[in-house]
Amino acid sequence: MSIYKIIGSCLLSWLLLSSVQAQNTSWCVVMRQNNGAQNFDSGREFPADFVQTQRNKNLYITDLTYNNRDWLVVTGASKYTAQTHTVADKFPIKWIEQNWNAGYDITHVAYGSTQWVVVMSKGANLTRESWGKKGSFEELRTFIRSKWGDGRSIIDIAYGNGEWVAVLAQGSPLSKQTYNWGTTFPNDWVNKQYQEGRQISSVAYGEGRWVVVMSQYPEQREESYLVSTKFPKAFVERGWADGKRIRYVQYNYERDLGDAFSQHFRAGRSLASRGDYDRAIYQYTEALKLNPNHAGAYNNRAWAKYLQGQCRGALTDANRALGLKASASHYHTRSAIYNCMGRCNEALDDLNKGLALASSSAQGDLYAERAQARACLGNNADAIADYNRAITANPSKAQQYEQKRDKLQQKAQQAAQPTVTWDYPYDAFTSTTEARYAIKACIHSEQRIESMQLSINGQVFSARGFGISGDCTATLEQTISLRNGRNTLVIEVKTAQGQVRSEQRTIEYQPNQGGHYHALLIGVENYDDFAINDLEKPIDDCQALARTLTQEYTFESNNIHLLRNPTKEQILDKLVYLQERLGSEDQLLIFYSGHGIMKNEVGYWLPSDAEKDRRSKWFSNAELRDYVNSIKTQHTLIIADACFSGSIFTGGYRDVTEFACAEMEKIPSRRAMTSGAQTLVPDNSVFFKYLLKKLQDNDDSCLSAETLYTKIKPAVIYNSPNNHIPQFGVLPQTGDEGGNFIFRRR
Repeated sequence: MSIYKIIGSCLLSWLLLSSVQAQNTSWCVVMRQNNGAQNFDSGREFPADFVQTQRNKNLYITDLTYNNRDWLVVTGASKYTAQTHTVADKFPIKWIEQNWNAGYDITHVAYGSTQWVVVMSKGANLTRESWGKKGSFEELRTFIRSKWGDGRSIIDIAYGNGEWVAVLAQGSPLSKQTYNWGTTFPNDWVNKQYQEGRQISSVAYGEGRWVVVMSQYPEQREESYLVSTKFPKAFVERGWADGKRIRYVQYNYERDLGDAFSQHFRAGRSLASRGDYDRAIYQYTEALKLNPNHAGAYNNRAWAKYLQGQCRGALTDANRALGLKASASHYHTRSAIYNCMGRCNEALDDLNKGLALASSSAQGDLYAERAQARACLGNNADAIADYNRAITANPSKAQQYEQKRDKLQQKAQQAAQPTVTWDYPYDAFTSTTEARYAIKACIHSEQRIESMQLSINGQVFSARGFGISGDCTATLEQTISLRNGRNTLVIEVKTAQGQVRSEQRTIEYQPNQGGHYHALLIGVENYDDFAINDLEKPIDDCQALARTLTQEYTFESNNIHLLRNPTKEQILDKLVYLQERLGSEDQLLIFYSGHGIMKNEVGYWLPSDAEKDRRSKWFSNAELRDYVNSIKTQHTLIIADACFSGSIFTGGYRDVTEFACAEMEKIPSRRAMTSGAQTLVPDNSVFFKYLLKKLQDNDDSCLSAETLYTKIKPAVIYNSPNNHIPQFGVLPQTGDEGGNFIFRRR
């Protein structure tokens, strides 16, 4: 018996054992003429040690699959000269980019055991490789067609975690590609493609569909395949005897779920118990797709969202759970969410209902939760009594409840102490180029305040005095003069019970020695919501623009702020940062590349945490204008490469008059340039291509934003698929006085 049959017998023993789990599963094995070496290994964990041992022998991964219990990795002789791989909970975008830069190409992608495996190889001789991650196969088909259009071929397709991934590149030996998809394996279609000279080049399964890709190879080799509910042992043995080797192995593990709902439900509970709430939420979501009326799944998903801090989303699930079944545990879940949202009266009402339904053994947590609701309403005495009831009802958690009770008692004792909160400066450290700075603080006190004072750099400041504003017991609002360097501020409040000092605030004053160029570059290509398609190029575009600005224009790298896939909160935080640090002689460029959307005649940017049906997660043009208006630069220019970006002008395009650079620099301006009007624009941005090209081709030491626009506009119109017309004009109601943003070459 040859070595291949020895290896093969071991392989078959493992695969046959795995295939016994369910008779409804399907294997697809493709074998192709090849006398090279071939090995394999398997295991519950990805067999990384085996892979490394094989690489030391110049044998590299040629295929891999997951059978709902174990990984199977096949290695063999190939044209690759080096190989690396990663196993990751989320698709490893940054890892791929790093290895692309190191000369590797993606050669295999697979999903299993809630993890993605991506294999990258040197020597594949691929160029212009890209990948797309889509929420459905229909969306993936659109992505594939767009890449076929510029001469790329499918390298691999995989499905996992509710997403399809396709990898395409130029330079592969594959040509005249076609594919088929369906609920059953397309045997007749495959045989027809064989007759036309094509062979199988990729196999995948997901969403209840087989996907088979077939291509022409420069050199045809004898190939055969078989699809079977059990691993086709005899077929593989005959292939080995005839000098063939396994080329593709695909296991339809989706069909091996048995009770699919229970599998997802149990997986969700297991992940949640380990604190992996992201993946727990995904598993509960998959379970609900199979049984959309399961109250327990809604309740568990609500609890996972609550523990992750997603209280609003959790409330929707909790309402559904209670709508399907009123139980003590479901009322407990919703009450915790109400407490999280500060809706304490509603939480208290739910807890009373839950206690009426709960068994005595389950009342401990409900009493503890009711204590939180009562504390939220300021009823500390009843809250402490509820913690004592919880201790009696559930002695096994007595220590946990006692800690909460004691903490509440301590908090109640401290509540009488005054508190000082800073409105501005809000952050502990702030820098400014202005000699005078407006400060504001709010003092709360249940006791009578005997005296208050503000100290600056250890010296008592003579203020106009403390006033009353809003919900504050007293308010300090004062404009102070700063000395060069760091200035420390502290407020002291004295009552009969003692003296309280505020948190220290430090304001660093550095007189502006002439304005600087700053840039905020925002690239959003990966979205948390599966309903929003991921994009491919925004971050690459931001990085390319950053290089051009720092290498060819007067932007310093430490003044470039690049946000990769930011949330709305991260965008707002950075705008606040710029608001506090930029002065009247500075210049600011804001560039956005990502999805844009129009709703009720209002334009929005979509941050990475945007949800398709929640506008509160979107970043509106009105919000952007408010922040631009508050950033007191000499010139601010917004460049938006997104759908419906032209809606930022509200009144449409506005003509501007251009003067000499020296004159325009003296006059404040707030301008915007967008990739289109109130229309869809293509993902593969023609606008950005010519924006970057015109900046790089420019030889003038002074280039105004208006001149740059006139250079870009015709190129975009003539080269975009639907003759999109970029826009340029004044950003309304933000303080524009007729100047213009100037790009100055080094």
